[in-house]
Amino acid sequence: MKYLYKYMPLRKEFFDNLMIRATPFAALNDPYEGLYNDEQFKTANKGVQKFAKKQGIPVEDVSDNFLNGVMDFIQLDFDAVGVLSFTEDYTSSLMWAHYADQHRGIVLEFDYDKPLFQDSTRKLGKRESRFGENYLGGFYEFPEKVMYRREILSFERYEQVQVNGEYPFREFLHDLFFTKSNDWLYEKEWRSIVQLSDADSIICRKNELLSKTLAKDKTIKVKNPDQDKIQIIYPSGYEMHEDMGDQSLKQEIALQIFSENANNINLFRLNPEAISRIYCGHRCDEDQVKKFVHSNSQLTHLKDNIYKMEIDRYSYQLNSNLVK
Repeated sequence: MKYLYKYMPLRKEFFDNLMIRATPFAALNDPYEGLYNDEQFKTANKGVQKFAKKQGIPVEDVSDNFLNGVMDFIQLDFDAVGVLSFTEDYTSSLMWAHYADQHRGIVLEFDYDKPLFQDSTRKLGKRESRFGENYLGGFYEFPEKVMYRREILSFERYEQVQVNGEYPFREFLHDLFFTKSNDWLYEKEWRSIVQLSDADSIICRKNELLSKTLAKDKTIKVKNPDQDKIQIIYPSGYEMHEDMGDQSLKQEIALQIFSENANNINLFRLNPEAISRIYCGHRCDEDQVKKFVHSNSQLTHLKDNIYKMEIDRYSYQLNSNLVK
């Protein structure tokens, strides 16, 4: 895909900060997201062992208790990541109704060839990346297409294994990350999977221990959206000058709020140049959109790239026209 699209309500806050939310699996509107059963996992494990034996890799029999422990770790992988959802189609009436405030919102168009995130300075092949190589299958920075099916994945022909010390269930996780029911086919979804701990800003519950941890670094801004919550805002490029290992301050903060991940709001800074157009819903105030765009100097390239969706009078479709 050359372009991907993001439906969203019209909010001034977005144009002020250019951040989008990575939604935890537990907070998505599809109840099957992030779920799998014992049979799926154990069938996949048999495939891994079968393939390993063919490659001459020693395989030991393991107990059900051991496999249950592995499944606990896989669940932690699900709980630690969030989904950034995109679509191939900006003309879907259903999507406009469901995700863009009943046609009063907007759709952002993203140029797939440009880095999605701000501070993308690492090279992966010919692409610029923010988070670098994905060794263990814990995230997928570049959007990938979701596959749709009626039956849940059986993994009966699952015969892939990661060797050389890599996570042996990388492909198992990937398949679960990017598979949904046919009921959602109309969304034509592509998604990025990111670690919630990498968020540039997090809205979460306040507590005394968290406040003490945040006080260790004065470059981290803290706002109070309401009396029960705080918004943590890391400076741009924070991971470039802060030790991002397991003992980093950012990781310490992530661990302190991990149990509330499904309720936290994790925001990631977008690369402004990745946004190539804005489409206004047919009930949207396009003059308000123009005002928001003009107020942000990072979006000057969009001043002549704002479009308005209009209802076709002769067929059930939406057309777009340039806003002058």
